[in-house]
Amino acid sequence: MRIVVFGATGGTGRQLVSQALAAGHVVTAVARRPGLLGITHQRLAVRGADVLDPGAVAPCVADQDAVLSALGIGYRRHRTTVYSVGLGNVIDAMGAAGVRRLSCVSTSGLQTPAGASLVQRVVFGAILQRVLREPYADMREMERRVRDSGLDWTIVRAARMTNGALTKRYRVGAPDRPLRSAWSISRADVAHYLLAHLDDPATAKAVVELAY
Repeated sequence: MRIVVFGATGGTGRQLVSQALAAGHVVTAVARRPGLLGITHQRLAVRGADVLDPGAVAPCVADQDAVLSALGIGYRRHRTTVYSVGLGNVIDAMGAAGVRRLSCVSTSGLQTPAGASLVQRVVFGAILQRVLREPYADMREMERRVRDSGLDWTIVRAARMTNGALTKRYRVGAPDRPLRSAWSISRADVAHYLLAHLDDPATAKAVVELAY
Protein backbone atom coordinates (compact mmCIF):
# COMPACT_ATOMS: atom_id res chain seq x y z
CA MET A 1 0.00 0.00 0.00
CA ARG A 2 1.17 3.56 -0.69
CA ILE A 3 0.96 5.52 2.55
CA VAL A 4 1.70 9.15 3.36
CA VAL A 5 2.50 10.06 6.97
CA PHE A 6 2.03 13.65 8.14
CA GLY A 7 3.91 14.67 11.27
CA ALA A 8 6.55 12.10 10.39
CA THR A 9 9.33 13.49 12.60
CA GLY A 10 7.37 13.29 15.84
CA GLY A 11 7.56 10.26 18.11
CA THR A 12 4.42 8.63 16.72
CA GLY A 13 5.22 9.67 13.17
CA ARG A 14 8.63 7.99 13.27
CA GLN A 15 7.02 4.81 14.56
CA LEU A 16 4.48 4.91 11.74
CA VAL A 17 7.20 5.34 9.13
CA SER A 18 9.47 2.61 10.46
CA GLN A 19 6.69 0.10 11.10
CA ALA A 20 5.06 0.78 7.72
CA LEU A 21 8.35 0.15 5.96
CA ALA A 22 8.87 -3.05 7.94
CA ALA A 23 5.41 -4.19 6.84
CA GLY A 24 6.32 -3.67 3.17
CA HIS A 25 4.43 -0.46 2.45
CA VAL A 26 5.67 2.34 0.19
CA VAL A 27 5.90 5.39 2.44
CA THR A 28 5.98 9.14 1.93
CA ALA A 29 7.04 10.91 5.11
CA VAL A 30 6.00 14.57 5.38
CA ALA A 31 7.28 17.05 7.93
CA ARG A 32 8.01 20.73 8.24
CA ARG A 33 11.65 19.89 8.96
CA PRO A 34 12.21 16.61 7.09
CA GLY A 35 15.91 16.48 7.94
CA LEU A 36 14.99 15.46 11.48
CA LEU A 37 13.50 12.12 10.39
CA GLY A 38 16.76 10.18 10.32
CA ILE A 39 15.33 7.20 8.42
CA THR A 40 16.41 6.06 4.96
CA HIS A 41 14.93 3.25 2.87
CA GLN A 42 14.45 2.41 -0.79
CA ARG A 43 10.65 2.50 -0.31
CA LEU A 44 10.71 5.82 1.55
CA ALA A 45 10.30 9.32 0.10
CA VAL A 46 10.83 12.23 2.48
CA ARG A 47 9.15 15.53 1.70
CA GLY A 48 9.23 18.88 3.40
CA ALA A 49 5.87 20.64 3.70
CA ASP A 50 4.00 22.85 6.13
CA VAL A 51 0.47 21.47 6.59
CA LEU A 52 -0.78 25.03 7.04
CA ASP A 53 0.13 25.63 3.37
CA PRO A 54 -2.50 23.94 1.14
CA GLY A 55 -0.27 24.21 -1.91
CA ALA A 56 2.48 22.28 -0.18
CA VAL A 57 0.14 19.55 1.05
CA ALA A 58 -1.57 18.64 -2.23
CA PRO A 59 1.45 17.06 -4.01
CA CYS A 60 2.14 14.87 -0.98
CA VAL A 61 -1.32 13.31 -1.10
CA ALA A 62 -1.50 12.64 -4.83
CA ASP A 63 -1.32 8.96 -5.84
CA GLN A 64 -1.53 7.67 -2.26
CA ASP A 65 -3.76 4.83 -1.04
CA ALA A 66 -4.04 6.05 2.56
CA VAL A 67 -3.17 9.01 4.76
CA LEU A 68 -1.95 8.75 8.35
CA SER A 69 -1.82 11.87 10.51
CA ALA A 70 0.39 12.12 13.57
CA LEU A 71 0.22 15.91 13.59
CA GLY A 72 0.64 17.53 16.96
CA ILE A 73 2.37 20.04 19.20
CA GLY A 74 3.08 17.70 22.09
CA TYR A 75 1.96 18.90 25.52
CA ARG A 76 2.38 22.58 24.79
CA ARG A 77 -0.41 24.82 26.04
CA HIS A 78 -0.53 27.58 23.44
CA ARG A 79 -3.24 28.22 20.89
CA THR A 80 -2.71 26.37 17.62
CA THR A 81 -4.40 25.53 14.32
CA VAL A 82 -2.07 22.67 13.39
CA TYR A 83 -4.74 20.09 14.16
CA SER A 84 -7.81 21.68 12.59
CA VAL A 85 -6.41 23.78 9.73
CA GLY A 86 -3.48 21.44 9.08
CA LEU A 87 -5.56 18.30 8.82
CA GLY A 88 -8.29 20.30 7.11
CA ASN A 89 -5.83 21.07 4.31
CA VAL A 90 -4.96 17.37 4.13
CA ILE A 91 -8.65 16.48 3.88
CA ASP A 92 -9.16 18.98 1.07
CA ALA A 93 -6.16 17.55 -0.78
CA MET A 94 -7.52 14.04 -0.35
CA GLY A 95 -10.84 15.07 -1.82
CA ALA A 96 -9.14 16.63 -4.83
CA ALA A 97 -6.92 13.58 -5.35
CA GLY A 98 -9.64 10.98 -4.79
CA VAL A 99 -7.90 9.43 -1.77
CA ARG A 100 -10.43 7.92 0.64
CA ARG A 101 -8.66 6.39 3.65
CA LEU A 102 -7.67 8.63 6.56
CA SER A 103 -6.54 7.70 10.06
CA CYS A 104 -5.50 10.36 12.56
CA VAL A 105 -4.24 10.53 16.12
CA SER A 106 -6.22 12.44 18.74
CA THR A 107 -6.31 12.14 22.54
CA SER A 108 -8.52 10.44 25.10
CA GLY A 109 -8.13 13.56 27.25
CA LEU A 110 -10.84 15.32 25.27
CA GLN A 111 -13.54 13.79 27.43
CA THR A 112 -13.83 12.39 30.93
CA PRO A 113 -14.74 8.69 30.72
CA ALA A 114 -18.21 7.73 31.88
CA GLY A 115 -18.00 6.10 35.28
CA ALA A 116 -14.53 7.53 35.80
CA SER A 117 -12.93 7.32 39.21
CA LEU A 118 -12.40 10.43 41.31
CA VAL A 119 -8.73 10.47 40.30
CA GLN A 120 -9.64 10.30 36.61
CA ARG A 121 -12.23 13.05 36.98
CA VAL A 122 -9.65 15.30 38.61
CA VAL A 123 -6.92 14.52 36.06
CA PHE A 124 -9.13 14.80 32.97
CA GLY A 125 -11.59 17.47 34.02
CA ALA A 126 -9.81 19.66 36.53
CA ILE A 127 -6.30 19.45 35.11
CA LEU A 128 -5.87 18.34 31.49
CA GLN A 129 -8.97 19.95 30.01
CA ARG A 130 -8.14 23.26 31.70
CA VAL A 131 -4.38 23.40 31.29
CA LEU A 132 -4.51 22.20 27.67
CA ARG A 133 -7.78 23.92 26.77
CA GLU A 134 -6.34 25.73 23.72
CA PRO A 135 -4.82 22.72 21.91
CA TYR A 136 -7.76 20.56 23.00
CA ALA A 137 -10.18 23.05 21.44
CA ASP A 138 -8.28 22.80 18.17
CA MET A 139 -8.22 19.01 18.41
CA ARG A 140 -12.00 18.94 18.87
CA GLU A 141 -12.36 21.08 15.75
CA MET A 142 -10.03 18.66 13.94
CA GLU A 143 -12.26 15.75 14.92
CA ARG A 144 -15.32 17.63 13.70
CA ARG A 145 -13.72 18.27 10.33
CA VAL A 146 -12.70 14.64 10.02
CA ARG A 147 -16.24 13.46 10.82
CA ASP A 148 -17.71 15.86 8.24
CA SER A 149 -15.17 14.98 5.55
CA GLY A 150 -17.11 12.17 3.88
CA LEU A 151 -13.90 10.11 3.83
CA ASP A 152 -13.31 6.62 5.19
CA TRP A 153 -11.85 7.97 8.42
CA THR A 154 -10.73 6.62 11.77
CA ILE A 155 -9.99 8.85 14.75
CA VAL A 156 -7.69 7.18 17.28
CA ARG A 157 -7.93 8.74 20.74
CA ALA A 158 -4.80 7.63 22.52
CA ALA A 159 -4.13 7.78 26.25
CA ARG A 160 -0.99 9.63 27.38
CA MET A 161 1.67 8.48 24.93
CA THR A 162 5.07 7.26 26.05
CA ASN A 163 8.27 6.13 24.36
CA GLY A 164 7.75 2.58 25.61
CA ALA A 165 8.28 -0.57 23.61
CA LEU A 166 6.03 -2.12 20.98
CA THR A 167 3.92 -4.74 22.79
CA LYS A 168 0.97 -5.27 20.40
CA ARG A 169 -1.06 -5.79 23.57
CA TYR A 170 -3.43 -2.98 24.45
CA ARG A 171 -7.10 -2.30 25.10
CA VAL A 172 -9.42 -0.86 22.47
CA GLY A 173 -12.55 1.09 23.32
CA ALA A 174 -14.86 3.75 21.91
CA PRO A 175 -16.69 6.84 23.24
CA ASP A 176 -19.78 4.71 23.90
CA ARG A 177 -17.57 1.99 25.44
CA PRO A 178 -14.91 4.08 27.21
CA LEU A 179 -11.84 2.49 28.72
CA ARG A 180 -11.52 2.80 32.48
CA SER A 181 -8.11 3.44 34.07
CA ALA A 182 -6.79 4.42 30.65
CA TRP A 183 -3.60 6.16 31.65
CA SER A 184 -0.99 5.48 28.98
CA ILE A 185 0.09 3.70 25.80
CA SER A 186 3.34 3.70 23.86
CA ARG A 187 3.67 5.56 20.59
CA ALA A 188 4.86 2.30 19.08
CA ASP A 189 1.58 0.58 19.95
CA VAL A 190 -0.49 3.51 18.66
CA ALA A 191 1.36 3.20 15.36
CA HIS A 192 0.79 -0.55 15.38
CA TYR A 193 -2.97 -0.12 15.72
CA LEU A 194 -3.15 2.50 12.96
CA LEU A 195 -1.25 0.32 10.50
CA ALA A 196 -2.93 -2.96 11.47
CA HIS A 197 -6.38 -1.50 10.79
CA LEU A 198 -5.71 0.52 7.65
CA ASP A 199 -7.78 -1.84 5.51
CA ASP A 200 -10.26 -2.83 8.23
CA PRO A 201 -13.74 -1.67 7.15
CA ALA A 202 -14.99 -2.01 10.72
CA THR A 203 -12.90 1.02 11.72
CA ALA A 204 -14.21 3.27 8.95
CA LYS A 205 -16.07 6.28 10.36
CA ALA A 206 -15.21 5.19 13.89
CA VAL A 207 -13.65 6.85 16.92
CA VAL A 208 -11.38 4.42 18.76
CA GLU A 209 -9.72 4.70 22.17
CA LEU A 210 -6.39 3.01 22.95
CA ALA A 211 -4.70 2.37 26.29
CA TYR A 212 -3.02 -0.36 28.31
